Amino acid sequence: MEYIKERTSHIEPLDEFEKIINNKPLRVKLGIDPTASDVTLGWYAILRMLRKFQELGHTAVLILGEFTAQVGDPSGISNTRSRMESNEVDKYSKDVLSVIKEVLLPENLEIVSNDDWLGKLNTSELMNLASSTTLAQMMEREDFSSRYSNNSPISLLEFFYPLFQGYDSVAVKADIEIGGTDQLWNLMMGREIQKYYKQDPQVAMTFPLLIGTDGVKKMSQSFNNYISIKDTPKSIFGKLMSIPDEAMWEYYILLTDLSIEEIDELRNQVSSGTSNPFEIKKDLGKFIIQELFSNSEAEKAFDSFSSITIDKNVPEEMITITIPDSNQVHLPQLFVDNNITKSTSEARRLIKSKSVKIDDKVVETFDFNTKDIKNKHLQVGKRRFFEIK
Repeated sequence: MEYIKERTSHIEPLDEFEKIINNKPLRVKLGIDPTASDVTLGWYAILRMLRKFQELGHTAVLILGEFTAQVGDPSGISNTRSRMESNEVDKYSKDVLSVIKEVLLPENLEIVSNDDWLGKLNTSELMNLASSTTLAQMMEREDFSSRYSNNSPISLLEFFYPLFQGYDSVAVKADIEIGGTDQLWNLMMGREIQKYYKQDPQVAMTFPLLIGTDGVKKMSQSFNNYISIKDTPKSIFGKLMSIPDEAMWEYYILLTDLSIEEIDELRNQVSSGTSNPFEIKKDLGKFIIQELFSNSEAEKAFDSFSSITIDKNVPEEMITITIPDSNQVHLPQLFVDNNITKSTSEARRLIKSKSVKIDDKVVETFDFNTKDIKNKHLQVGKRRFFEIK
């Protein structure tokens, strides 16, 4: 339990947590809204904390927010979110569920959908739920009050999101709810709603949000700064090596089993110049790949990274892209057609920044004759290689 405690941002209230933790097996709740198809390392960080509770004999209650995902969590949002369609949520739910089951232990596990109870609330029950809080309480929330002050619209549906999340805690009788630091207000609201429904209130426990590969914003598929745990070991290792040095300590804290003392010692070694941050980051990559896959895959990923990035070798296995049967090829359009970039403007920026090479020669133009690039190697950035056919 010390491992979990020393990694938290908040435990509210701490005295209640200390009182209940040794009394009985607890019901530890984590809610995840399936709003995208990938499970990122950011999600994985909180999932592995839930698994730690399982390893200690407690019951993990994972709630798939198939109802709340259609509403949209307003946490940290500066404008009104558009509603997701149920068929879109269903697809994302299926995509992430298979991955989540591989992360959590099959023992002491309950996986439920909040659509099973929230989707069945009648008007009278919704009115009762709405009576559990006041508008003044809602406006204590920083993002709501900020939007109101800036005359940004807030829909009534957004006020219902924390009520729905709190009702989830009532439905599963949660003793503890865990989440990211941006969820603290929602988790505390869950305590109040449990009290309203005459239940013992849960303890709210939050963890830091994992920083994305840009080293600035939280890891999110929306920001395109994420690492998917469904990526190949080689891809994950390469992306981990690209994160800023200062960001890696958060990855060590949330994604490895090293103690905080051990991590602080590594940080001190880097600060004092006795250890190279590049070497410490390589060890981080190995730790994470070992946990997600195996020791052998970690070694293979490291060897591949060293070969491509350090020794400047071309990888043996590359994705093949096919150029059209014409005399001219417009490279930005080729990037979009083969999902290398999302737009031609993004492709142009990469080319202008000299981040694109063909057979190790920097590309400086957007258009090529087909015969000049066929059967050659295309390199985008440091680690993305393609074979042109």
